[in-house]
Amino acid sequence: MFSDLKLQSTYSTYEDDIGAEFYTPVLSKCTEYDRASAYFSAKSLANYAKGLEVFARNGYKFRLIVSSELEENDFNEISKGYKLRNHVRKSIVYKLNEQLTMEEEANLSNLAYLISVGTIDIKMAFTKKGIFHDKFGIMKDKSGNIICFRGSNNETDAAFHSNYEAFDITCSWLASPFDYSKITKSIEAFNDLWENKAHGVHVCDVDEVVYKKILEYNKGKIIFEPVLLEEDCLILDYFGNTLELSIKIDPLLICNNKLYKLRLKKYVDLERSEQEKIVFKKRLTYPTFKKIIAILESDSKSRGYTFHVTNRLMKYIKERELHIKERANVGMAIKQNSNEIYDQFNQYKAIVDQEMSRKLREKQAWDSFYMCVMRKAANFSVPGSGKTSSVLGVYAYLSNKNLVDKIVVVGPKNSFGSWIDEFNLCFADKKLLNLFNVQEYTQLEHKKNAILYDSKQKNLLLFNYESLNSILGEVKQLIDKRTLLVFDEVHKVKALDGVRAANALEVSKMAYYTIVMTGTPIPNSYLDIRNLLEILFHDEYDEYFGFSESQLQRPTEVDIEDINNKINPFFCRTTKRQLNVPDANDDIIIITRASEIENRIFQILLMKYAKNKLVLIIRLLQLESNPKMLLNSIDANGEDFTDILDISGDVDDYDFKDFSSELVALINSVDKTHKFSACVNQVLNICAKDETVIVWCIFVDSIMRLSNELQAQGLNVGCIYGSTDFEERDFLLKLFKEKKLDVLITNPHTLAESVSLHHTCHNAIYFEYSYNLVHLLQSKDRIHRLGLPQDQYTQYYYLQNEFFTIDNDAYSLDERIYERLLEKETTMLQAIENNKLERVTSVEDDVNLIFRDLKF
Repeated sequence: MFSDLKLQSTYSTYEDDIGAEFYTPVLSKCTEYDRASAYFSAKSLANYAKGLEVFARNGYKFRLIVSSELEENDFNEISKGYKLRNHVRKSIVYKLNEQLTMEEEANLSNLAYLISVGTIDIKMAFTKKGIFHDKFGIMKDKSGNIICFRGSNNETDAAFHSNYEAFDITCSWLASPFDYSKITKSIEAFNDLWENKAHGVHVCDVDEVVYKKILEYNKGKIIFEPVLLEEDCLILDYFGNTLELSIKIDPLLICNNKLYKLRLKKYVDLERSEQEKIVFKKRLTYPTFKKIIAILESDSKSRGYTFHVTNRLMKYIKERELHIKERANVGMAIKQNSNEIYDQFNQYKAIVDQEMSRKLREKQAWDSFYMCVMRKAANFSVPGSGKTSSVLGVYAYLSNKNLVDKIVVVGPKNSFGSWIDEFNLCFADKKLLNLFNVQEYTQLEHKKNAILYDSKQKNLLLFNYESLNSILGEVKQLIDKRTLLVFDEVHKVKALDGVRAANALEVSKMAYYTIVMTGTPIPNSYLDIRNLLEILFHDEYDEYFGFSESQLQRPTEVDIEDINNKINPFFCRTTKRQLNVPDANDDIIIITRASEIENRIFQILLMKYAKNKLVLIIRLLQLESNPKMLLNSIDANGEDFTDILDISGDVDDYDFKDFSSELVALINSVDKTHKFSACVNQVLNICAKDETVIVWCIFVDSIMRLSNELQAQGLNVGCIYGSTDFEERDFLLKLFKEKKLDVLITNPHTLAESVSLHHTCHNAIYFEYSYNLVHLLQSKDRIHRLGLPQDQYTQYYYLQNEFFTIDNDAYSLDERIYERLLEKETTMLQAIENNKLERVTSVEDDVNLIFRDLKF
């Protein structure tokens, strides 16, 4: 509406850019435009068309009255209904033949086009003496608001750029009864003129000959830029979200050229292209536009043809670059707590504090503010630092402003309990939880119906990554501008071409607010960030970042610096220390030494798996826990070791089970390993102090054997692993939190994420562990999280078994893995301090370090 515009009472050409400051914004909202002006010429007609493209698109009407000077006899003739005399007609046509600049010709072409399609009606006004000199305009918007302007301004080029011209405006919604009478009289005056009822003026339709002369300028479409009228050249333009190359030279010079085939063709949409017009693919982004421009500029210079780039294409490129820079600048300003945004932050925090029962800590509030302002953001804060609460702060603010009405969370099933608990703790009775949990529906048809019909009033909707496969269409219908979409533990979205990645990208397309969360954004390589950036920015990924797969997979030092510089503004990251979480105690290492039989088996396994070190890691871990696992295939219990070891492919392809009878006899002679017995003793010691403990394993066999042994010792034990169903998992966690279980035994790939046990348990024993840093960090943070009192200890115990080689050299796989994990963790924390994403190592690097100096 006009009332939304910032208007002045008076405009003058000396003080104002009347085209940019008045005509363009007003015409963009105008639905009817009546204009009476004085001079009739090609140059003046050219100016009338400025800013009128919107009329053509929306079917609006523009009535224009222009004037031409006549002798009295001629006036009397046409007043009686006679046609223009030949000498008068020639005089008017002569004025249409004046020399035009390319810009004027383009504007006149647009006017002619708009006349031809019925958008503009044009009439001519004649007076007995001199010219019709009344200059005014009446504009209406779709709400009935009216702007009337009167003054000295014609819409000639001189009026815009040379003469001193001024006009006053009257706005219907601001006008007093006296001022409103100006609008009423102007409307009456224009209608009298249009209907040829005005005294002393004769208004008639444009003479047919003059009309045809005007239409000679019609190019059959809106010409947005003069350069589009150039001949014998190539013109690259961006219109309607499409990049097009107009070919006004011999097409074969371009399409049969080596340059086109080798460098341009890959960008071309062949189905939509024609001989004289190359249409480029829709998904190209402005960095690619710049590449295409550079290719054609270089080729035009070397081969001597003319190449033009339209202003609107260059403007689009500049705006995209500026847009990205502005968003990056905002992100950095918030991350650096800049003074200029303190007032906004304080206003934000005041609303969030008002909405939440449990207040955010200062650093959490800054993270929450950052995610809200950025609208699409990543939170890479370490596990246990309160990411969920910070996101709920975003929801609190946006719902207060009536901008969102629900949170849709996509994450692992383990995260559901945390979201439910945190929602209730953060809001209590200030905002009641209205939950949709996809896991509550077992049949597919029931799930789909529930999403479509039962989820409308829900404010927290929970979906696990796996569930999206069968309900993708229904979930997509939930996502709109009033949705806060969250991807929790987004590192679960791995392969770029995987199903999870595809589903996540589809779900996030319609989201206005999107947050991705993970404490370990690059668990394997910089390639891991590609998916989460695509989820956030979609087609803008190439514009914002443009990292290739090979660049992310094998980055140079220069690449790493470039990656961090570009990503830095778009994520926030907080450590537990920044939130004053008390430090955990120093780790306690429990060293056990392998028996003679265990050592002998160790030496045989080294020889057997010398060329398959990944499998060797698994087999040595099994040897330390229960050698009888060696007699079965690696995945005998359905365990997926590709996740544990950060590898892809089938580990079992590299395994051997053709053990000699001697080795089988050795394996069967071991009842309990020293490491197993040491773990049991440590659990008993902790429970003897009336404390609970969580034991981390890798193998289901280890979980069950430890459970049986500890229950035989009189302890209450709960076990959670991959095949434990969701309801039983929740029930066991509830019992453990209520201290009705003494021991919880689990594995990190089942329970390491999104479960809070820090109010109940302060001891964790690592019986088995791999070099997967994600699993270590997230498992540690189940009991070491935001919310611990300053005097509360947290204690981790690591069992490390020591073997001896044939040369009697000591070797501990556990010790090597532990040292590697500490190194990785230190690297990560240092990277956070330096506000960077840490450089990662490959699986090969890890394996080489673990087995360094070991003789096979």
